[in-house]
Amino acid sequence: MKKFFIPLCVVLLLAFLVMPAFAEDAITVKKQDVEMDFPKQMTFTLDVSSVSDIQEIELVARFAKVTRRLKAKFAPAKDVNAKIEWNLDTDHSGADGGYLPPGVSAEYTWIVKDAAGNTLETAPQTFTVDDNRIDWDIVENDDLAIHWYGTGKSFGRDIFNAGIETLGKVRAELGAGAGGKMHIWYYTDDSDFQTSMPDIDAWVGGRSFGEYRVIILNNSPINVQEAIRGARHELTHQVIFDSLGGGLARQAFPHWLNEGFATYNEHGDASLADYLANPLRRAISNDALPRLKTLNGAFPPDSNEALLAYAVSYSMVDLLFKEFGQTKVQEMYKLFQQGTQADDAFRQVFGMNMDGLDNLYRKSVGLPERDLSQTGFFTPEAAPTFALSSAETPAPKGQATATPQPISKANTPAPAVATTIPSNANNSNNGNTSTGLCGIGLGGFALAMFGAYEWRKRRTRI
Repeated sequence: MKKFFIPLCVVLLLAFLVMPAFAEDAITVKKQDVEMDFPKQMTFTLDVSSVSDIQEIELVARFAKVTRRLKAKFAPAKDVNAKIEWNLDTDHSGADGGYLPPGVSAEYTWIVKDAAGNTLETAPQTFTVDDNRIDWDIVENDDLAIHWYGTGKSFGRDIFNAGIETLGKVRAELGAGAGGKMHIWYYTDDSDFQTSMPDIDAWVGGRSFGEYRVIILNNSPINVQEAIRGARHELTHQVIFDSLGGGLARQAFPHWLNEGFATYNEHGDASLADYLANPLRRAISNDALPRLKTLNGAFPPDSNEALLAYAVSYSMVDLLFKEFGQTKVQEMYKLFQQGTQADDAFRQVFGMNMDGLDNLYRKSVGLPERDLSQTGFFTPEAAPTFALSSAETPAPKGQATATPQPISKANTPAPAVATTIPSNANNSNNGNTSTGLCGIGLGGFALAMFGAYEWRKRRTRI
């Protein structure tokens, strides 16, 4: 009995060892590839065979925060040439892919199943969406990549240097860490830009894809300062997007505060641009400032109202730094990161809710406080020490009286002094007026918060 039992055990052991290897080798990948045809589609191909009819082939694309699965259509056979066309001209809800901006990278694998129950998942491969119509120049490090064409090397280097400086400044302002490498793509030809995204309106000048850390801009190759302002604005948004995370934190963060930080950093040490300063000055003269709570969500679609919303948002952030200091601003931001609601965050750090900050700003520009007795919100009692230059002697309607002064850096909050709003007798801004929301220094306004900021090109003089 022993003589029979031992050989049987050996046979069973060998069978046990051989069976997994046979199952794994039952499906063989001969070739796989991905071909880029931006902005139309990506084509994934797989040449595979099996000992039994292949019945299912699935492409699995794994991005940083989401996984997409697309199944190939084919007739079952032992040898299959599978093809999946990922359409880039559809939105993210499309079952056949969805739009992806240049610079997005992901890992992909194939999962193959045959009639005998064998399953194979291929080793991960990487693809990167590339607008291969264009021969791009690039300057980059681990934090930032600037892509451009149609002009000299200094264009990209100047933007890159300003971008790195901005990232350091914004992270210091907010106490935020790094969130990953960011890519900015500058299209210097209108036609190239218009065809880089599906269904884009003629007036759109750019878009930011926060979840992918990709920014696409349309910029003149001869106007590097405009390109720098756009980079500063959108990189601020990206730092906020990364450091807030998702869920309650992002929902609680007011839109005016997001745009206020972006516009504040867009201008750097320079004075507030005339196309923002002039609407703000007129609103102060006419006591027509919007209530801060009305700017919690998307800004008004009307360009003049949108410009005023940006100017007020900028001024509120400027006020927070000058009145309370950077440390308090960081404390506020940390509460938002924890999902604290806006009124609670403001009250814990500044001793007043959003309506209180609203009245603090109104007093600083020489306007009477709003009566909040019917709102149910706490009204602050502390008297503000900060004032606009026009606060003591409000200008007649339509006139500008402020004297240009440089704005203090955020990391060295200034004492209670006047907010800078430069005088300008010519309100046309010499044709450099933006008629959009997000990235207004670049010429446009956002149609969506965080995920997709859309910019209008300069069309109208203010």
